Amino acid sequence: MTSDKNQGIEESNNVTSDTDHEVLSSAKNNALNESDDIENEKTEHETKNVDDNEKADDMLSQTKKGDNDGASPVIVPKSRFSAIWILPILAVLIGIGMIYNDWRNRGVQIQVAFQTAEGLVAKKTLLKNRNVDIGLVKKIKFSEDKSHILVDIEVDKSMDSFLVEDSEFWVVKPRFGATGITGFGTLLSGAYIEVSPGQSNIESLEFTGLETPPVTSLNADGIHLKLISSGTKPLKVGNPVLHKGFEVGAVEAKYYDDLEQEAHYDIFIQAPFHNLVTENTSFWNVNGLSITTSSQGVSLNMASLDALVAGGVEFGLLDDAQPGDGVAQNHQFQVYDSLASIDEQRDYKYIEYVILVEDSVGGLHKGASVEYRGIRIGTVSEPYMEFWGFVDVAGVVKDDRIPVVIKLEPERLMKKGYVSIDLFRGMVNDWIKDGLTASIESANFITGSLKVTLEPNGEPVASVQKFEEYTVIPSAQGGFASLTKKLENILGELEKLPLNESLANLNGLMTAAEKTLQTTDGAIQKASTTFTMLENTLVELQGTLKGLQPNSEIYRSVEQMIKKIEVTLDEIKPFVKEVTNQPNSLVFGQPARVDKQPKSAKKEGK
Repeated sequence: MTSDKNQGIEESNNVTSDTDHEVLSSAKNNALNESDDIENEKTEHETKNVDDNEKADDMLSQTKKGDNDGASPVIVPKSRFSAIWILPILAVLIGIGMIYNDWRNRGVQIQVAFQTAEGLVAKKTLLKNRNVDIGLVKKIKFSEDKSHILVDIEVDKSMDSFLVEDSEFWVVKPRFGATGITGFGTLLSGAYIEVSPGQSNIESLEFTGLETPPVTSLNADGIHLKLISSGTKPLKVGNPVLHKGFEVGAVEAKYYDDLEQEAHYDIFIQAPFHNLVTENTSFWNVNGLSITTSSQGVSLNMASLDALVAGGVEFGLLDDAQPGDGVAQNHQFQVYDSLASIDEQRDYKYIEYVILVEDSVGGLHKGASVEYRGIRIGTVSEPYMEFWGFVDVAGVVKDDRIPVVIKLEPERLMKKGYVSIDLFRGMVNDWIKDGLTASIESANFITGSLKVTLEPNGEPVASVQKFEEYTVIPSAQGGFASLTKKLENILGELEKLPLNESLANLNGLMTAAEKTLQTTDGAIQKASTTFTMLENTLVELQGTLKGLQPNSEIYRSVEQMIKKIEVTLDEIKPFVKEVTNQPNSLVFGQPARVDKQPKSAKKEGK
């Protein structure tokens, strides 16, 4: 083709006879033809290459056929696949296996909310159950509102049965409380999270952790109860629950109701002691050590060592009461301040009465006792009725008596039985008609507290009076008020006496007595002189008698005179002696002599 092209060019150059236009046209046409020839050559070359490839394939097939037929070998082109790709493929397969294995063994992701993250460390703190590792803390973060801490935990897949909605989580760390020191072993190993599986069938992945460990396990066999106390002796979480001195449970939780002003407690009693709790069971606070005094002496009661240190609550039946029926879970009981205060604090059925008192009620308080001849039968409900309440009931304000509202509680007299309220009301009405009265008495002279006393010694009445809806019990002045009134009456009578005149007469009597004493003193001196003279005369007469003849008449006269003088001296001598020793005996006389008591007869054999 190249030689043809050069030949064309030479021929075109040699042509001189044609015009220039023809020369140019001829050259252009030749160039186009040459371009077409080049394209045709390329197409033929590509076709030839395809044919060569087809021939090579045929030769390969013939070579394989020849091998089978025993023909001569044929050269085959090298394969395009390289062995260098084996290692990357194996690496990919291993990676896929590792990812699958990690996915297969990956634990369950849960989230537990706590108030604080004290003692918790991400990727270090463990989740345990009865000291067996079942999970690991992965991440610790704040909640969205920053009010609490969220702890992400990965739990072993085989332990997913722990993850139910009532499961409990708490942090085990050193604590000191009513039950002693707990978590002491974590001082070296560090804190961990304990889980107690619940009993629910509903799965959950989000939980709220406890700030303090639960006292009893959710799976423990027993009974959960609720206690309400309005007293002043609070209980603590962990305090023991006792029955006749044996620890059978514990206080699990507590909270205070500020609206009702009552303390609420959740307690748990272990099996089989939960069967001892019935509808007639009573609960009371124990201080560990109590000292009581009575007519029988002093008694000392001491509970267990835990109760002695921290207190507790005890339960039982009172006064050998019948047990009654059992109670259900979360049954509610009232807890009293002490065993002795149960009768005062328990709720009784009652009937309200009113007493119109003329005495002072300064020491009478709500809750004071109402006694019937020394036996408590009720309680003071209102020590005084408020002014507007008194106006609404009485309708007048001129009455100066103070209305005191009391509650009579017949169940205090029938602890082991039952008495109808209507029947008791009729009995009290009969007592009022027969002369039942109420008075305000002193309950304690040291504190000045008062009480209401009912006595049947009043005057009978024809009918029972009413103070609006209240029945009136006639009032009488109490012992102290009665004594005060008697003293006032005595002082009034004394004021009526002519004391001035009496004092003047008494002064005159004292003056006269003084003069009498002076006169008596002179008489005593004269009597003493006379007594001395008589003694001297007697001595002289005895001397004269010795000089006379015994049978003479003068001798006998003197002898008779001497005897009379001796008798007189014997009679005067005691008088003179007494007056000399006690001159006032002339005015006041002699003191009364004590009668001599006969001696007891001697016993036989002595």
